[in-house]
Amino acid sequence: MIEKTSENMKKAPKPMRLLLIALFLIAILTSSVFLWVTEFSFERNLSGQATDTVGEIVENYAPIPGYGLEPPTPVISPIAAGNALSMVITEDGSLWAWGWNNNGQLGDGTDIDRYYPVKIMSDMVAVSLNVGDIPLSGRSNTLVAALASDGTLFTWGTDIREMDYGLGFFPDLLFTGLLSSPLEVMNNVSDFSAGNGRILAITSDGTLWGWGTSVPTDGGLSHQPAPVQVMSDVISVSAGGMASKSILSDNTLWGWGSNRFGQISMNNQNLSYSTPVEIMDDVVNIVTGTSRNFAITSDGTLWGWGSNANGRLGDGTNETRYYPIRMLSDVLSVSAGLEHTMAITSDGILWGWGYNRSGQLGDGTTENRLSPIRIKDDVVYVSAGAAHTLAVTSDGALWAWGSTRLNLPDRDIAQNQMYPVRVMDGILLP
Repeated sequence: MIEKTSENMKKAPKPMRLLLIALFLIAILTSSVFLWVTEFSFERNLSGQATDTVGEIVENYAPIPGYGLEPPTPVISPIAAGNALSMVITEDGSLWAWGWNNNGQLGDGTDIDRYYPVKIMSDMVAVSLNVGDIPLSGRSNTLVAALASDGTLFTWGTDIREMDYGLGFFPDLLFTGLLSSPLEVMNNVSDFSAGNGRILAITSDGTLWGWGTSVPTDGGLSHQPAPVQVMSDVISVSAGGMASKSILSDNTLWGWGSNRFGQISMNNQNLSYSTPVEIMDDVVNIVTGTSRNFAITSDGTLWGWGSNANGRLGDGTNETRYYPIRMLSDVLSVSAGLEHTMAITSDGILWGWGYNRSGQLGDGTTENRLSPIRIKDDVVYVSAGAAHTLAVTSDGALWAWGSTRLNLPDRDIAQNQMYPVRVMDGILLP
């Protein structure tokens, strides 16, 4: 196009040639001004203002599992805290993220760390990410999954130990092991969970699908770059760190993977289970951490087992438990961070225990807690990360504490916060 314009200029009379040159220069100047204004509009938000920049969605040319099924009732999970990474969904369906981005885990198409909320996607209802099992001083290998209101599941981020595993069937990722923009993976998803190197998802017909590392197949645990069927009649799932769990429609709890710390709870720490085995019954909620588990039974009792370093189980000791032990009563939900745990009881009270070096418990100290301690009231959602915690109160306000990695327009709370700090309003509620 430029060569053709230059040729036309040479053929035109001198006045016309001057006019064409002037128009050509104006076009270049206009483009430059537009790019400068766009860049300025983005850079000015480094002060802490939220940036309305939507990440580009990567097209997937492979067949999408779940296509043609009845649309599910959307699961609502509007917050996720990871390793120096936070994600929240506001009431208009916008997904926002901030924190480390060295492997594209924010999903904004870059690898630039963000210390202010950046908009990633629209029309979302749930988000999940792995907390990680690496020291906080290292950089984050974070795998993210997010669900749209129509049941479409997207994924991005990385787990470089497994190259493209967990990211879905996208051949170009085989050697890079990362994806910095959302990739559509499945349709008609009713529940899902992102773990360390794997993602598990349930379609509306109750089929559990898995891809990434340590996926149970007929040949045992294997690496699967594309979703494969794992189980049927599943209603809930938790991918976890070294082991994964699922709940069937009869409320039996099943698990597979490493049992180094008794995560499968067969009282034998030397085994790894390559196929799902039944653990307990009457379970309505399951959370699998990097090396421990929490299950809530139908009567609201919270049970915990696995690694108990720094009191992360909350039973008053540091002893590893190779079988479920009773923890709390009247519990609605629980979140297992890297080394600390948060739980909400039916009266809206938030409790915390475990490791607290960065103030992630929110009790005003940096002391580890071996037993649950009361943190905050009127809480409806909580997510425990590697060194920080996110919570939502019934008025839709987002609270953060610990190592939040967040700069606000009126104050910097990126460093450790010992108490909950209100950071956003209008978070998605049921």
